[in-house]
Amino acid sequence: VTFFLLVFGGAIGIYVMEARFSFLGKSWHEILFFSLFQSAATRSGGLATMDISHFTDTTVLFMCILMFIGASPSSVGGGIRTTTFALNLLALFHFARGNKSVKIFKRELHQSDLMKSLVVTMVAVLLVLCSTLILTATERHTLLEILFEVCSAFGTTGLSLGITADLSTTGKIVI
Repeated sequence: VTFFLLVFGGAIGIYVMEARFSFLGKSWHEILFFSLFQSAATRSGGLATMDISHFTDTTVLFMCILMFIGASPSSVGGGIRTTTFALNLLALFHFARGNKSVKIFKRELHQSDLMKSLVVTMVAVLLVLCSTLILTATERHTLLEILFEVCSAFGTTGLSLGITADLSTTGKIVI
């Protein structure tokens, strides 16, 4: 469920953010294809149907979030995983409402699973932030370009804004 929501929600988000920019002058079926393909590419794959460097900063940041979430557990993609993301959202929703447990599809989730998902997410956030911090200190690229490369590496998507070849040896090691 989370995978499909992220793919279609990602496609809608990319469409909305690029409709007046990169998608201007394209037919509806091209826009649908580009939006869906780019949303799916942030899960894994490393393919791009458009030059991502022409996307707006908002779209690039949105794609960073999708790459950070990553793929589903049964795939070879990276990221925190769609199930971890779903568990975090469910826990946030249920505990914010004052519930003592999280129930979904008539089943109760174990507290240990919720804690594991939180730990995975926090370690991932720290890893991405530390990598981004090191690269902003050693490289001469914008913060958004660096964040995109770090999230792409973390999510093992293979997407790039084209700065990887320009990174220093330190930068390439961090990536």
